Amino acid sequence: MRAARVGASDIVARPAKGEFMRMQRMLEAGAQAIMYPRCDDAQEAAEVVQWMKFPPQGTRGFDGGNPDMPYCSMPMDQYLQQANEQTLLVLQIEQPNTVEHVEEIAAVEGVDVLFVGKADLSIQLGVPGQMDHESVRAAIRKTAQAAENAGKHWGCPSGLIEQTRELLDMGARFIAQNADIVMIKTALEQMQRDLSPLGFTFDNRLDRASGTGIATLRE
Repeated sequence: MRAARVGASDIVARPAKGEFMRMQRMLEAGAQAIMYPRCDDAQEAAEVVQWMKFPPQGTRGFDGGNPDMPYCSMPMDQYLQQANEQTLLVLQIEQPNTVEHVEEIAAVEGVDVLFVGKADLSIQLGVPGQMDHESVRAAIRKTAQAAENAGKHWGCPSGLIEQTRELLDMGARFIAQNADIVMIKTALEQMQRDLSPLGFTFDNRLDRASGTGIATLRE
């Protein structure tokens, strides 16, 4: 977090559900945004806002000797105002019951972004991994509409450029494009394809079709 703050990157940190104290420590360590998982309803959303914001908007405790202030270098009142204005809250929409309450969640003051967790949502809806299933798409559309009605941003993960284009057309502005583990896996698979014509074979122990495995050179 300290290294990222020196550069140009913003930090989005994700505590576990209900982790009030860990969220405090993440903010103090320099996170500019909190991504909160499995928010159930507007009541929980309002509680998370309380945890994140200093009074009068919330109940966050003060510690100025940290990267967020940074290190007692600002007047207290200026720091409290700046932290309240600039700290971003992303709530994850990952369960059918949450989708039912998404309008009320979006309307909570202090909630900035709604993020649809498509994988968990597909499992909860009984269609695991079917990200394009109509029930999942309906949940995304409902979330998008709730965000628009409340003047908030929304988004979800995307693995393909075509998906990202569709999400942008729907108004999404917080998109998790691809994933580090997928990019590494894809690069290693491409390496296998590039090396195979040179006589290398691969012992793909995890997945005989597409794993990374161990390279050997045929005699």
